Amino acid sequence: MNIESAFHLASQKNAPELLDNRSANERAILTLIRQRIALPKAEIAQLTGLSAQSATVIIKKLESDGLVKRLTPIKGGVGQPKVPFGLNANGAFSIGLKIGRRSFDMTLLDLKGKVKATLNEKFAYPTVSNLLNFAERAFNVLTKSLDTAQQSLVRGLGIAMPFEIWSWAEEAGAPKKELDEWKEFDPQSTLESLLNLPVFIKNDAGAACSAEMSFGNPKRFESFLYIFVGTFLGGGLVLNNQLVNGKTGNAGAIGSLPFFSQNKQRQLIAQSSLYLLERKLNQAGEDANHIYESPSHWQCDESIVEAWIGETAKGLAFASQCAMSLLDLDGVIIDGAIPGNIKELLVEKTQSALKQVDMRGITPARINPGHVGVKAQSIGSANLALQANYY
Repeated sequence: MNIESAFHLASQKNAPELLDNRSANERAILTLIRQRIALPKAEIAQLTGLSAQSATVIIKKLESDGLVKRLTPIKGGVGQPKVPFGLNANGAFSIGLKIGRRSFDMTLLDLKGKVKATLNEKFAYPTVSNLLNFAERAFNVLTKSLDTAQQSLVRGLGIAMPFEIWSWAEEAGAPKKELDEWKEFDPQSTLESLLNLPVFIKNDAGAACSAEMSFGNPKRFESFLYIFVGTFLGGGLVLNNQLVNGKTGNAGAIGSLPFFSQNKQRQLIAQSSLYLLERKLNQAGEDANHIYESPSHWQCDESIVEAWIGETAKGLAFASQCAMSLLDLDGVIIDGAIPGNIKELLVEKTQSALKQVDMRGITPARINPGHVGVKAQSIGSANLALQANYY
């Protein structure tokens, strides 16, 4: 079976039908308002390059369609108070499904990017049958939290998943036979039929990167490498404010980079992933499931965690060096299914590790923590249908 047939993203041969496809100018205005939170018509016209009349016509249409709304007028200055426009949170909704190696998440997102509801299921390894059972059950629960009118405004299901979820079975501690079932599984057509919604698919780390683009990135990097430290290490790439997918949707897949340690070559996944910490904790007699069950707060041996941070940082510094030498980016953003204090330490250690490598001829990398956090993959999956229709 050709992997692209089930997991193709770049040209998406079976591109889902958009339920509320907007024009380029409408998308430009919605994107601006999303980024700036609130903008009056005059500023919208100036920033988009549209005439005042064109901007007014489009904003009126978006307001009539329930996508934007008038906010409290800004008083002060000469003339009438300026009336800013903001997104109408209830103007549209999207559902996301994160398929991970240790858990499934389904998330309901409103137009402003706020999580309305979420459901989670954890397991030792993912199976197709468990996914389908979870998807149907969780979808019914989440949609019941909306009234009838709001249910009609759900614009699709986004899926964030590793595109070769059957790979690295040994590292994941899963039976190869069960993971191989994913090779023949077509998530797009199967879930479209099951849930009667258009389905949008993206690599899990790429989806997390899109969430950071939409709802994070406070430094406003226009080009950056995004790193997500999960069960397995993943990444995403943004160039000139555009998420780069690549031919098969795997652009930024830094986990597959070759990494040399003690004169041995292995993939970067085997240097900077959470499953390595899981193994160390298990070997020390601790319950390693804790790091997945409570990703916002760990209670485990600090010396083991510190050692893992140090080794992980070496790998992230290597990936950062490669990205900066090839692409001359604004910086690197590190996020993950890890507590905030661990993330801050990992950023600090990665920056320190970069100072130990030969960066001559390369612009020094600015390393920043991700803003979206633990649920970046889940929020990113739910954001896919909103992006497809509105941004």
